[in-house]
Order: sequence, then structure tokens, then C-alpha cells
Amino acid sequence: MNLGDAPQAPDDDTLSSASSAMRPSILAAHAGLTSAAQSLQASANVARAQSSTGSVAPRAAPAQVGVPEALASQRAPPGAPTAGAAAAGFRSPDAGPPAPRGPDTDFLAGEMGGQSYQKAVSVRWKRSWSIQEALDQHSSLCRQKEILQKIGANRVKVRRSQMQFAKIELEDALDRVRTVSPGDAADAAKTQALAAHIRRLSHDFAMAQRLRQVDEQELSQHIAVAEEEIEKSRLEMKVMKQAIDDKSLTIATDDAPPEIPETRTLRYCTNCKVGGHGQRFCEYLLQRPEWRVYPHQKWFEDEKHNEYHCPLGKRLVDFADESHFSRLAMYIKGRVWLEDKTKMWQLVPELMPDTYVIEDMKWQNERAPVDNPDRVLPWFVKEADRNWGTSVQVCQKASECMGLAKPGATYVVQEHIADPLLMDDGRKCHIKFYVLLMTLEDGKTWRLYTFKDGYLSVSPTKWSPTALDKDTQVTIIRTERIQGWRHWDAAYPKCKEGVAEVVRRGVAQGKLEGRLGKRQFEILSSDFIVDTRGDVWLFEFNMSPVLKDATDSPDVHDADMIVAALDLVVPGPNSTGPGNWDFAGEFVGEAPAPKAPPKEATTEDASGSAGAAASS
Repeated sequence: MNLGDAPQAPDDDTLSSASSAMRPSILAAHAGLTSAAQSLQASANVARAQSSTGSVAPRAAPAQVGVPEALASQRAPPGAPTAGAAAAGFRSPDAGPPAPRGPDTDFLAGEMGGQSYQKAVSVRWKRSWSIQEALDQHSSLCRQKEILQKIGANRVKVRRSQMQFAKIELEDALDRVRTVSPGDAADAAKTQALAAHIRRLSHDFAMAQRLRQVDEQELSQHIAVAEEEIEKSRLEMKVMKQAIDDKSLTIATDDAPPEIPETRTLRYCTNCKVGGHGQRFCEYLLQRPEWRVYPHQKWFEDEKHNEYHCPLGKRLVDFADESHFSRLAMYIKGRVWLEDKTKMWQLVPELMPDTYVIEDMKWQNERAPVDNPDRVLPWFVKEADRNWGTSVQVCQKASECMGLAKPGATYVVQEHIADPLLMDDGRKCHIKFYVLLMTLEDGKTWRLYTFKDGYLSVSPTKWSPTALDKDTQVTIIRTERIQGWRHWDAAYPKCKEGVAEVVRRGVAQGKLEGRLGKRQFEILSSDFIVDTRGDVWLFEFNMSPVLKDATDSPDVHDADMIVAALDLVVPGPNSTGPGNWDFAGEFVGEAPAPKAPPKEATTEDASGSAGAAASS
């Protein structure tokens, strides 16, 4: 280090990383270092003068290099001090900080390395469906804010202490520079080590200030987010109270619901936690500005300790997944005729592969399949009331089917269709065909819509008639959108007509029933397989099929299908129309008979009851 040169000023990176409030402190530290260097220069001049007169033993002249060059020319291993620096009690720049006078400066160095303390807001507001849920959530969010404030305040105190210790370290080093002896000042190695040490302490002091500011800003941001979540919770409770206070909501009864008062502009939905798509439909309805949550309460508990819920006060709301308490029922009466494969076979046997039924280890009506040595196709044994392929078993011959059944259960038995239409690479596939079925409030008018888009379920392995593994024969998972399938244009109208025929017969035979005064609907899917001749074969309906939301599956989801279906079922002021739903027919059946009023007691009945009471 050339003692005639002033120390380098703080670099641009150091100054740019510091706030305007920090810069005076950094510049002050630099000024102190400059003053110390001037004092060293004066002492060195005295030492040289004494050396020229013989008062002090002559020594080698120091290398005339600045601090950066001195650091670059350091040849000792990292952490090894030079001989002169060690003699003066100074550590080399690569050796790290000296023994701390306050907090662990190695810890501070680690913090400066970017290991920022995280005070993330882990509890976020989510929709509540009951008063207790809303109260518990509000309490948790308020508690979270208190914890964040305490942690943040302690952290800021630590940062301030670190900054004070860094300042003390720097001031102490500057004091040591001012009192350095002339002999040490004339030693180039000692002065280089001392200058590097002060430069590092100046940087540490600036970084300590910066970290304090970052923590304060981070704390402020987290508290602001926590307060936003609390405000959401507060508004939710306010809206929930307004819903409870709405006097236009009546108690649900077995009678047809009364008309909605014209003065009521809001609509209410309740998630009774039945399952299926009830909560999903509530979430989509709540995206409309006129819909609000109406809280639920415990309704009753069965002998297995399962809880059932209903709208608070057993009110009749506009939508709930408990049909008794809802103006809009999400479950169709008579749906068992679509869900149960044995019943659907009774409705449309010509649309399905030849179907046999096993009941409690016996063939229904003594009708049993026989082995055909000329046909090599697998046979499927499926539990009649289960879906998703969870109960499907595969065997090679008809005579093997009974061996797969269990006592007390009902199964449908079907042979694989001949010549199935495969994917181009030889894998088996089937169509997931989506259907919207609803009944109007008159209880007799049915409307059917089919979705013009859908999915293919494709097996992962190449199909073979002799393969008996589920990967080859059982297609369950929705694999890809169907619009790109080159056979879809020809298959779609056939699937549409097949579903329409099922509904037509179900309505005509009274299997599908309406509800007086209530609109009911369901989104369901049907499974079709196409053969090489272009014929479509219906296998089953899936009630409450897989539906995905954009929040859970951004790339492939069914939000457009759900929104458009609800627009058809519950038209609103901002409805966008049917979307890809295609009107497939309207069917009119018999309206359900209104319930008879309670029988009034006659005079004779009353006198008889009184006499019985008296005799008892």
C-alpha cells in the first residue's frame, strides 16, 4: 500500500445496496480510514527520517502498491497471515474476521450471504361453510398476526444489535489505527493487513444496516398480508350474518317450495358436506355477484357416528347438496336406473353388449353364458353398483366367471366386443361422454344436453384378446381430449342418440322421476366403445364423474363445462350461454302426484281416542 495514497472509496455495489440513510455512515467510515492512512503516512515519514540518521535499524522499503494490488499479490494460503501482520496482531483479509467483541460475526457474515430469515404467512383465508369454521379461522388469522409481530420485533432487535456491534468493531479498529506505532506504520505488510481489515469492517457495518432495513420491510409486508387475510375473514363473517338475518328464507318442508319473493335479490347456497360435486357447484355459483354462502349446522348423527348437516335453522336455500333443503336438487330421483348396470340393461339391452347377471352365486333367471371355442375374447365380471373399474375382474372363458363372484354380491358379466376400434398404435380406448340431465319445476319436463367435447381413456399397453391384465383390458383414466381423435365426428352423433334413448325410455316408463316445485340436475358421464364397423356400445353411466377445476389442473380442466352447465340449469344475469353443451332432446313424462294433506281426525276418532285414554 502506498501510504501517500488515500484508501479506496466504497465501491458502487456497496453504496447502491445501502439506503440513503446508510450512506453517511459508510462515507464516515471511509473518512475515518482516510484519516488513519494519513496518520500512518506521517508516522512512516518519521520512521524513515530516524532510519536515515541511524536511530532505528534500517529495514526493506515497503512495496508501493495499493490495497487491491496487495490483495491480488497475496500468495499465502487462505487464512494464513503474513509474518508482519501476525507480529502486529492482525489477521490477513482471507483469514476472516478477528475474534468477535460482540455477537458472532461469522453468523452475521452468513446472514449477509443471503440467508434471509423467513416470516412467511402460512395461514391463508379460505371459504368457511359454517359459523364455527368462520370464527375458528378468524381466531387463527389474528393469532398468526400476533406471532408474526413478536417474531419480527425480536428479529429487528437482533439486527439492530448486530449493527451496533459492527459499528463498535469499526470504531475500535479506527482507534487502533490512530495509535499505531511508527515502526508498525513503516511495515508494508502490517499496513496492508490493517487497511484490508478496516475495509471489511466498513462493508460489514453497511451490510448490517442493510439487513436491518430488509427485515423491517419484510416484517411490514408480512403484517400487511396478515391483515388482508384477517379483513377477508371479517367480511366473510359480516356477509354470513346478513344471510342469517334474511327473513325471506323459510323452513324446509316436504311440500312444494313457495315462490321466491320478488324483493329478494340475493341467492344462497349451502355446502352440507354430502360429498360428490356439491361444494364444487357452490364455488362456481359463488363466482356470481348475487350468490352468498348460507352456513350449515349439524343435522343429526347416525349409529355409526357419521354427522349429517343442513342449512342453519333447517332453512330452504337456493342450492344445497342435501336435496330436502334445496330449491335446486343435484341428485335425480330414479338415478339408480342409470347407475346400476343390471337396471340399465333392462332399459336398453340393444345398446349394450349381451349382459348376464350373477346374484348371490347364481345366474339370474338361469340365463348363463356358454363357452364358444370359435371366439377368443376376454370376459368381464363387474360388481353391478360400483364404478371406476375398481371391481372389474377379467377371465378368458365364460365358464370361469362364476368362480370370480362372491356370496351376497350382484355382478354383471359381459364378453368383450368383437373388433374394437383401437388407437393407431394398437392400444384400447373408450369414450368418456358427458351428459347434463335436468327436470323443470313441473316435475315432468326433462331436458337433455350432451357435451361436444370429452375425453378418451386409453390403456397404457397394446391390446390383445388373450391378455388378461387390467392395464390392457380396463381403461379408466381420462388420457386425452377427444377433439383431436379422427373418429370423433362420426362417433359423437351415435353416442348422443344412444344417451337420448336411455333417457327417453327412463322417462316414459316412470323410472326417472321429477320433483314438484324443484328443479333437479346432474352432470354424469357415459362410457362408449366403438368397433371397427363404426357402431358404438354403451357400457355404463358414472354418476358424479371426475371433474377438474382450473385452480387444481391449469392445463386440462372442466371449468368451461361446469360454468356452461350451471348457466343452463340456473340462468343468471351474466350467463354466457350453453358453450359446448348440445341440446339432445326434451322428454315429457308423468308429473309426480302431490302429497296428500295430513288426515284430519273425525269426531268418532276423537271420541274413540278419548275413551281409550280413559280406560288406560
